Amino acid sequence: MSSQLRAGVVGVGYFGRFHARHYALNPDVELVAIVDADEARAHALAKEHGATAFTDPADLIGRVDLVSVAVPTALHHETAKRLLAAGIHCLIEKPIASTLEEADDLIATADAGGLVLQVGHIERFSAVYRALAGQVRAPRFIDVVRAGPMRERANDVDVVLDLMIHDIDIVAGFADSPVAEIEAIGLSMVNATSDFANARLSFENGLVATLTANRIAEGVERVTKVYEADRYTVCDFANSRIATFERVGDVATHGQDAARTDSHEIAREDSLANEIAHFVECVRTGSRPLVDGRAGREALKIAQGVMDRIGARAPDGSKGGGEPALAVL
Repeated sequence: MSSQLRAGVVGVGYFGRFHARHYALNPDVELVAIVDADEARAHALAKEHGATAFTDPADLIGRVDLVSVAVPTALHHETAKRLLAAGIHCLIEKPIASTLEEADDLIATADAGGLVLQVGHIERFSAVYRALAGQVRAPRFIDVVRAGPMRERANDVDVVLDLMIHDIDIVAGFADSPVAEIEAIGLSMVNATSDFANARLSFENGLVATLTANRIAEGVERVTKVYEADRYTVCDFANSRIATFERVGDVATHGQDAARTDSHEIAREDSLANEIAHFVECVRTGSRPLVDGRAGREALKIAQGVMDRIGARAPDGSKGGGEPALAVL
């Protein structure tokens, strides 16, 4: 392909508008269409970027080559299914869908049409994640904390799907092994769904990971600690910094020189711009996305397992509290 690809965005609420801006800035695509159920919002953003506004995703058929789907999770399957069936490549915001059955249907539809299906796990496209991934070799234990203050968006979604799923995707990628057991606890303190959750994931290859997600914290914390046989790495996503402690010799022989420490900042990049550029390149070349439909499905499967374990032991029989639950997947 030598000419510009035609792009559209479906759902231009909090996050979708950023997708629209990055398509408008990307020289390899032309942003031609904005779709939102709020007609006034669609027209306002379309006017800003010189695109055409619509209220029905079906109006994109025949007008675009690729699209970002940034509607509420409950509408991911219905919206993306229609577009994929019409031959349109899709980047779907995380999570891929509401259920594994819906995810499987989207994957099958994309496969049947030879289409790119990418899932918006944006953390994988940050510069600091690339730096971390370049260091991790054989992790034995991973500890993750992702916390932030209350926001107006996404409070109708469980914190596991809102925040923790980012780290589930990262940990599952490092593990490259099926989950054997999940232990989890969650608390609903403000919203109807869990606002705090902690999970312990045991993988079949022996890796163990603990993940904490908290959306009612006083400040922002996004830290991942990776323990290996001879190396300990701390990745601070919020401050774009990596610190390492590495064994380089025998303590009895080398004393303090047996260990080497390092801490440095990673130059920041726009993760969403990277994600969208990757999606566009995959469409242009027919290559497989870093986070394809199957990776998105695996993250959803684990996230649902965490939420199921939380709900299994809630004091009143509902989701969002109680003693940790343990189960084998």
